[in-house]
Amino acid sequence: MTASSLSGKQSPRYSTSAILVATIILAYCLFCAVQGGDFDVFLDAGHKLAGHQNIYRPPFAKGLQYYYSPFFALVLLPFSYLPFVIPEVAWLLLSTFLLYRIWLLTTRYLNVTVLTQKETKIWIFVVFFLSLRFLLYNYSMIQMTIFLMWATLESLALFERNRPVVGGILFGFACTTKLLPLIFLPYLIYRRYFTGFAYTLLFFGFFLIAPALVFGFEFNTFLLKEWWLVINPGNAENSIEADLGTHSLVSLIPVYLTETHNKINIDRNFLSLTADQAVFVTNLIRLVFVAVTLYFLRSLPFKRNTNKLQTVWECSYLFLVTPLLFPHQQKYAFLYIAPAIIYLVYYLLVSFRIKSQNRYLLLTIFAVNALVFTPFISSDLMGRYPYDVLQHFRILTVSTIGLCFILAFCTAQKLRQKLDVLQPGSSLTRQPKPIESHLRA
Repeated sequence: MTASSLSGKQSPRYSTSAILVATIILAYCLFCAVQGGDFDVFLDAGHKLAGHQNIYRPPFAKGLQYYYSPFFALVLLPFSYLPFVIPEVAWLLLSTFLLYRIWLLTTRYLNVTVLTQKETKIWIFVVFFLSLRFLLYNYSMIQMTIFLMWATLESLALFERNRPVVGGILFGFACTTKLLPLIFLPYLIYRRYFTGFAYTLLFFGFFLIAPALVFGFEFNTFLLKEWWLVINPGNAENSIEADLGTHSLVSLIPVYLTETHNKINIDRNFLSLTADQAVFVTNLIRLVFVAVTLYFLRSLPFKRNTNKLQTVWECSYLFLVTPLLFPHQQKYAFLYIAPAIIYLVYYLLVSFRIKSQNRYLLLTIFAVNALVFTPFISSDLMGRYPYDVLQHFRILTVSTIGLCFILAFCTAQKLRQKLDVLQPGSSLTRQPKPIESHLRA
């Protein structure tokens, strides 16, 4: 069958499907924008900045604290004069495109040609299904997580292609916007992206002082100090988080070590340490998760990866631990599990293809642990009280830690060996496909 005949027979169906999907996405983005979300807070900060107000003190839009940088408020300042629904719809549509880029930037490290068409569909469906809960949070709240993930992955791709200036601008802006991507800065040094690291720091510093060019050095310094007062990890509210809704090691460990209270009247602490002791233990455990990074890096420092399976495996861990290490993380931040899900589902599909001995056990462990990530864990489906009980016991954080253990077991070396069974020798030397080739495909 010729290419033209294929195009002629299939394009109308695909065109109709594409139009339908695009219409649904546009309608949902418009619905979320009309409802409003955290982006209202961001735009309101830009509007307050125009009036030389303190953007880190009340009043706030929706009564929600602004946690982002002065520069981010400056970027949004021109858009704050529009009806909020316009920039919010535009942001959600951009986020939808960035999701596609995240998929390309992650899967380019993996040999997708070893999967059948059916396996590829399963792969996409499972990844989408396990990410859907967190995608809905990000869309309904009009959040920044998708952008931060994309900016990190895109910057790494730019550094790999020896474009450190552009990568540094993008990554510096991401780090200035919100501090979550900072966890990748030591990684750049470890993997000998010294120039990319230097440009990131350069532009990170520039974006911090850039508002001074508009509002003056004194006012910008004042805002930076106010920002630090809000985000300082040493703040008491960032040491023990007992309330519902926050998820991280800071919200998990202390509540099991010392007595805390919220609206769910169920005891959860099995020890009765002092608050200071509980915080000390929590910080030790956070250091353990940082140290475990060396297990994933699998090489001496200042060496570039020659095997790209190793790159996606170790970066998946860095994304995975980011919401665990930072305090005051909401559910939308756990979209950061997506690269690990992409890698692990691919690992399972390859394992079943070659009929690995422990494939059913691994699938069972993964599936049970992943139940918490599914859209079924919702107050609308479960009821408010059972849902709050799960939050009370920090089950989302526990399952994310479980995902770290599963990822640690499913090493890049094991995956490389499995791929060699399918295509002997190909996975050892394979370089990531150019991003442009994915776009053409």
